[in-house]
Amino acid sequence: MFSRSTAQPPLLSRCQTSFVAPRRQRRKLFASWNNFPPGGGGKERLAPRMDGARSGPGPKEATLLDRLRALIAEWFFLARIPALALSHLFERPAMYLSQTSMEGKTAIITGATSGIGLETAKELARRKARVILACRNVEKAKAVAQHIHDEVKQHVVVKKLVLDSLESVREFCDEVNKTEDRLDVLINNAGIINDSTELTYTKDGYEVCFQTNHLSPVLVTLLLLDKLKASAPSRVVNVASDSHLVGDVVRLEEKARGRQTLRTPLSVYANTKLAMCLFSVALAEKIKDTGVTVNALHPGLVQTPIASHGSFLRKILFSLMAHTKGKTAFEGAQTTIRLAVDPSLEKTSGEYFEDCAPADEAYRNPLLMNRALAEEVFRTSARLVGFDHEQLHKVIGKQ
Repeated sequence: MFSRSTAQPPLLSRCQTSFVAPRRQRRKLFASWNNFPPGGGGKERLAPRMDGARSGPGPKEATLLDRLRALIAEWFFLARIPALALSHLFERPAMYLSQTSMEGKTAIITGATSGIGLETAKELARRKARVILACRNVEKAKAVAQHIHDEVKQHVVVKKLVLDSLESVREFCDEVNKTEDRLDVLINNAGIINDSTELTYTKDGYEVCFQTNHLSPVLVTLLLLDKLKASAPSRVVNVASDSHLVGDVVRLEEKARGRQTLRTPLSVYANTKLAMCLFSVALAEKIKDTGVTVNALHPGLVQTPIASHGSFLRKILFSLMAHTKGKTAFEGAQTTIRLAVDPSLEKTSGEYFEDCAPADEAYRNPLLMNRALAEEVFRTSARLVGFDHEQLHKVIGKQ
């Protein structure tokens, strides 16, 4: 069960039974911004990768014109945000209040050392799930695991996963497939946003935000899909963002390599979130008869460390909004928790959720209905992480 209320629910209310309040009729305040063109970048030189191969655009010193163009683009991009904030002005965050147990189930959560990932991990552990924290910083993750154990008296497992390295992703998934008996829930929660207009690149030749937020989660999902199928009914939960509304996935490979994209932190971030939403739609359709569901979600404007990243203008705007109308990390985790736990959603797949319920039309990019585009994003993403047609056929079936 989940509820929305006009009064702030006490923390202990999550342990009580509640009701489902009627969904509100949202005004389409955001709609007027949806047609603003995303734009594209210019030609850039190729730079050698760390292993010597030439792949992807290399960093170059930004000219004054580059910086001015990026700043103007950022202003236009941020101008869309107040309409979204106003639409939530008189609402309290939805809370998932059911006490459904996760005993006997295994859940993997990426990026679980802070923010909504940490709150999700604590809640699933409280429900007696075997929780695996998949994190870059193992020492920090171990401290978090101990904190969770002290709070909910449940053992938590730590495994290393570096999302800006496809090699690390493969090693992580290989270990999980060999050592874990089952996998009931995969939560692709980790995400980053660039601090400046200077794009940076991974050793795999991709823009670091694009690889961390989209390509690596795609690879994690595909490599663990057999384990999820064997544990069905099981779930994939992809933490996205309402920024997908202004994302652009045309020429996806070019964007993954840092070309043909606005050199602004938010535009790059939005592109990754739209790509992940479309991947979710396509994968859900492909595996609809396997017992594995795939859903994406927007957690809301959450007071988490990621809000402190980006341009100076973004930091000012997001800080102001986060501390006036933003959610706490615990509130922001509620939709993730419901998608991971709620028995009534066992057959719900290919959806986009917000505030513990399917999002209203005004808060979905119309491109999510474009099955051909979703298929194109799926195939391109799979190819970029090394999955050829034969490998896809093996894990998914006839393509």
